[in-house]
Amino acid sequence: MDDLRIQIVNYKTKTYLIECLGSVFADLEDAPGITFRVAILDNASGDDISDMKSIFPGKDIDVKKSERNLGFGGGHNILAKERTGRYLALLNPDTRIIEPRTFARLKESIERHSADVLGPRLVTDAGRTQRWDHGELKGFIAAIAESRGRSYWKKRREPLPVAWVSGAVFLIGADDFDDIGGFDEHFFLYKEEEDLCLRLRRKGKTVWYDPGIAVLHHGSVVAKKSEHMGSSRAYFMKKHFGG
Repeated sequence: MDDLRIQIVNYKTKTYLIECLGSVFADLEDAPGITFRVAILDNASGDDISDMKSIFPGKDIDVKKSERNLGFGGGHNILAKERTGRYLALLNPDTRIIEPRTFARLKESIERHSADVLGPRLVTDAGRTQRWDHGELKGFIAAIAESRGRSYWKKRREPLPVAWVSGAVFLIGADDFDDIGGFDEHFFLYKEEEDLCLRLRRKGKTVWYDPGIAVLHHGSVVAKKSEHMGSSRAYFMKKHFGG
């Protein structure tokens, strides 16, 4: 079994996808001790990504195509069914690895903290920390925010347990993903990672955020939050708080 199964769901983001994959392979060339495979699903976007293997010759890339748009969670659930790694490394195509040994450090961090899910700090093109790359776990404000289907964000400098980490980039134990039943596909886009992390925490699992590891995230290249956040938040509230 490989160390990592790197999963990417594409929806009209082929240009970003190529950039993302190039950074992934460059990073893992500096981590010869880590075994991995890359799996990509085109979510009925119309993009032809069948040429990924020719763009990156010699790389182990599994390319799949869905006949309908399954949403973020549904796409990753499809890819995870053929898991080949101890950890699933979920990536958005609009991310780019910008620091040396990022995947090695993510793996080291999740194991050092005995975490079940771990996410890095997300940064903008300007290098600024991207707000909402995690949700705070402890404190009155965080509890009130979560009870209203929202989150509380605070800039952090040290690793710590959190309520959730962004689905743009995170590592999760493959067994944990299977045990929880993967993503709830009633969330088409947004809030699905918050739901996943909440369900895991209710089973005694831990979610960690490591701001010492940074990954670039362009953000909102597929859909604006305004298009899906309202319905996702309403479902989140109904599911976890009764309305």
